[in-house]
Amino acid sequence: MTREVSPPMGRQLGAIAWNTFRAAIRSRVLHGIVVLAAALVLSSLAVGQLSVDNDARVIRDMGTSFISLTVVAVAIFSGVSLLQAEVQRKTIYTIVTKPVSRGLFIFGKFLGLALTLLVIEAVLGGVLLLLIAVRGDPFGVVLIQSLLLTLGEGLVVAAIATFFSSFSTPVTSGVVTFGLFVLGRLWEALHRYAETAGGEALQLVMPVAEVLLPDLTLGRADLEVAYLIPLHWSYVAYAAGYDLCYAGVALLLASLIFARRDFV
Repeated sequence: MTREVSPPMGRQLGAIAWNTFRAAIRSRVLHGIVVLAAALVLSSLAVGQLSVDNDARVIRDMGTSFISLTVVAVAIFSGVSLLQAEVQRKTIYTIVTKPVSRGLFIFGKFLGLALTLLVIEAVLGGVLLLLIAVRGDPFGVVLIQSLLLTLGEGLVVAAIATFFSSFSTPVTSGVVTFGLFVLGRLWEALHRYAETAGGEALQLVMPVAEVLLPDLTLGRADLEVAYLIPLHWSYVAYAAGYDLCYAGVALLLASLIFARRDFV
């Protein structure tokens, strides 16, 4: 009887990520979301025509906002079904019997989703930048910086969705992930409210909430994009570091939970 030799960890991780990416790209729902998002980005041209002397600013602002919402929508939709799809197709039973750790499986699936988000944002970002170039509008490096921040935000949301999908149903995971996304976008407002008008109970809860809630305001650069004010690259690096750390912790917790689930 021969012993099964497992391939190198890097090859396993790459294979899981690539298969996840290919499955996501084939999704008709994902195709519909991307086509709709591209149409919305192009529709910013029509809206911009309604403004007076601010059409270029409106196009930049609306275009980047549509891209951000699309990345978040795909992150939630794909993230919550990332593991459940394997369970429903019963392929998880084959995977867990192979010499592949469940933690590696989680990270591989997430990397595949991250690659999907990167490709989608590259396509939509290319549409927006092409629209700006064709119109001859001013271009600034802040547009690239904004897209990088948007990708980081999407990775955080995808990691949160993966965490909840490791032990919950897709519907519950989607609702909770969306709720955390909204609270993360309101992070600064919640913090100011707690300092000025919050009671003692809220003052006690906020330190815990500041640790658990993702600060998604780091991924917003609406004012800078509208007026082409470049961000400091140190800020972009700080936001990227925060996003990667938060996503890493969420994936680690997801791996620990997923490792305890019984599929066989």
